[in-house]
Amino acid sequence: MKALFLGNVAAAVYPGLAPALPAALEPIVLADPQELQQRPQAAAEADILVSNHWHAEYPPAPNLRLVQSVATGIDLFDLAALPKGAAVCNAFGHETAIAEYVVMTMLALYHQLFAIAGAFRERGSWRSSWVESGPLHGEIRDTTLGIVGYGRVGREVARRAAPFGVRILAANRTPREADPGVERVYPLAELDAMLPQCDTVALCTALGPETTGLIDARRLALMKPTAFLINIARGPVVDEDALYAALRGSRLGGAAIDVWWRYPSAEEPNCRGSRHPFHELSNVIVTPHNSGWTEGTGRRRLAEIADNLNRFVRGEALRNLVTTI
Repeated sequence: MKALFLGNVAAAVYPGLAPALPAALEPIVLADPQELQQRPQAAAEADILVSNHWHAEYPPAPNLRLVQSVATGIDLFDLAALPKGAAVCNAFGHETAIAEYVVMTMLALYHQLFAIAGAFRERGSWRSSWVESGPLHGEIRDTTLGIVGYGRVGREVARRAAPFGVRILAANRTPREADPGVERVYPLAELDAMLPQCDTVALCTALGPETTGLIDARRLALMKPTAFLINIARGPVVDEDALYAALRGSRLGGAAIDVWWRYPSAEEPNCRGSRHPFHELSNVIVTPHNSGWTEGTGRRRLAEIADNLNRFVRGEALRNLVTTI
């Protein structure tokens, strides 16, 4: 039985996985997907694909029976190009890290951490201090957090935010009961009723037809002009042009953006994540899709993937099954 580890992410996790893999599994590791064109047999002979993507132009892989994503999202897999009967599974373990990121950026935005610390470091400015009776900055206690997408990550965000004295609302695509500390879970169809109540909106939803462009100009206008938007979901959940216009025009208090509309390529390895200069806006925290990229996530995710590959070889039920082609 052969497993194809395809792409730089899969190649990077392979050494950590190797000791836990069954002896019967033969690995094929291709960090550069372009190598498939010179080694089409690697795809043709693979029973398992471990990767974060699959494209229609790749050589046929007719024997694949398990597609194991190294991440949670499967939006980079062209499902139509995968063989019928293949099981598609994803991996988690990132909930804690992303929830901490959401709370961390909430605190940084409300406390104006970067602006104040930067001014003090660069200019020795005491303007924001009681020493000069400067303007007061915020705190997250008694604010309202709206979580869009009340799944594994969204629920963990709620658990992490609740001890700070934050009122918590949520919206979800499917009906879900509110956990302790969450006041209400709205149907996604009633998102418009939730947004005006929120001081912070954290986007934690998966990308799909019903969530692409979910936060558009109209919904941004429903939010308080002082509100913060935190996106750890996917870039296209938000209308790129509308968000930039709202932030630049001070029609939104600020944002923390960890997921983007553009990603690096061989032609442009250091590209910006947007065609707009979000990085130039003082009210925006920008990070390169690394909110969940922690040592803890790595350990937990490796354990999940290794367990699933062992289950597959033994013919046992798989974990985190997303769909069967």
